[in-house]
Amino acid sequence: MKTTIYKWFCIIIAIGIMPACDVLDLEPLDSYTEPVIFSDATLTEAYVTKFYTYPKNGYNEMSHRYFCDEAMSNFNNSDAWQIEQTGYTPDMMGFFNMWKEYYTNIKNINIFFNNMENVEKIPEPSRSILIGEATFFRAFFYMDLISHFGGVPLITRTFELDDPEMMVERDSYDVCAEFVVSEFEKAAQLLPVNQSGSNFGRLTKGAALAYKARMLLYMASPLNNPSNDRSKWEAAAKACEEVFALNKYSLDPSYKDLFYNHQSPEIIFQRLFDTEHGHWFNWYNQPNGYLGWSYTCITQEMVDSYEMEDGTMPDVTPYLDASNPSDKYPWANRDPRFYVTVVCDGQNFVNRPAEYWVNEDGKTGGLDSEYSGTENWNYSKSHYSIRKFASEDITAPRATRASNPWIYCRLAEVYLNYAEAKYNLGDEATAREYVNKVRARARDGRDGILPDVTVSGGDLLKKIQHERKVELAFEEHRWYDVRRWKIGKETQSGQFHGMVIIRKADGSKVYTLKDLQKRTFEDHHNLVPLPSKEINKNSKLIQNPGYN
Repeated sequence: MKTTIYKWFCIIIAIGIMPACDVLDLEPLDSYTEPVIFSDATLTEAYVTKFYTYPKNGYNEMSHRYFCDEAMSNFNNSDAWQIEQTGYTPDMMGFFNMWKEYYTNIKNINIFFNNMENVEKIPEPSRSILIGEATFFRAFFYMDLISHFGGVPLITRTFELDDPEMMVERDSYDVCAEFVVSEFEKAAQLLPVNQSGSNFGRLTKGAALAYKARMLLYMASPLNNPSNDRSKWEAAAKACEEVFALNKYSLDPSYKDLFYNHQSPEIIFQRLFDTEHGHWFNWYNQPNGYLGWSYTCITQEMVDSYEMEDGTMPDVTPYLDASNPSDKYPWANRDPRFYVTVVCDGQNFVNRPAEYWVNEDGKTGGLDSEYSGTENWNYSKSHYSIRKFASEDITAPRATRASNPWIYCRLAEVYLNYAEAKYNLGDEATAREYVNKVRARARDGRDGILPDVTVSGGDLLKKIQHERKVELAFEEHRWYDVRRWKIGKETQSGQFHGMVIIRKADGSKVYTLKDLQKRTFEDHHNLVPLPSKEINKNSKLIQNPGYN
């Protein structure tokens, strides 16, 4: 099969991935057939480089954080509110309508593998690295597919339109997961330990090993390991140790700074941006008074996941009675990560204190409230916004793209993966050690706060899960974690809240909770339904339980 290259290929050349090429000297677009592309190292590298743009990231308008207890979407784009409240259906997938997109990505990667006869002619080390990158990304997409849908058709070649084998059944979760692990292992053998110069930011051996460790952790988790097979936890722990054995990564001294520093020693895999080809996270998420859209309405439940400095949990009791608001300031003396992650009323943000308050008259309010004179329709419905990832040097979010990287994987996650695996192997001392490594950094150099975790048994597991929720907040982990732990009925059901801040005539403030959104969660929501369109096209696809 001969396939012409897509228009994006010319764009990649034009923006400098192949700086030695003169765009004006290129052959016409339709002349780039597969044999031409894959017999040329530079053209093949450009083809593979496109794969780096495929993975979703949390800087997009929609992400997983809206569909777990972290946040509510400020707008009903892609049926977000219905899905947040009652779950997806085969005909209402919204953000989760990813089946076609992911299989298109996999098809494009399979085209690369279909041309191995030509790829094998590319000189080393480029050949091995390109194969390693393609192998990694195919595993990446299958991992995400099975984390959403369970077992899926495992397709490793392209099909002609009249191919009788095009209609395929779903493979089991275990078959798919084992394939993913083997592909990450293969990628780790082919990729370099370090990437530097113009290749900085491309995949490394560490990225492949870290993703193998994540896949093995998911495989060992209750959703996918109902018999609690010990060997699966052993494999997950060993995979984490392989990452540690590289002696390449270390925790960034600053939790705050690592999200803005693409050179952070903690980062294992990231997507790089620059100001020309940047992202609009600030525009989407800054409060309305800053001309943002307040997309991420952080829930009170997420806010109250951040411990007090002494390690106790916040007491919400004073704020429960709307008829008697409390004058107790709700956000004092919290885990330092709270102030890095959340914008709440009165905190300095960008160039002034955030103003989510409303006056006693119920008709006027602060710059970031529903009564603001600045685009009040964009106010945060929870009266919280997200600070994590926001570039606070950007004062005109609609005119300036941000350039901080999106971090797909970092060392703190691998530490917490390891802690979870070691706990399930009965090695509680090591589990506590690695959780406490993460907590030590969270103290931000201060003594006497966030005491070490010392509990054991079921309480230790809860501490590990809690630390993961806070440390990795809004980094596209929580949605997956809730489902693989099978805790959705506990954490995703019921009434979710925001905070009302009322400013009195004398300038003092009182606080009370407000109902934000009521949600339900059933066991079948641990998996996403297959889209009806896909089942209608392929009768061999069987729908997930609970969605028929």
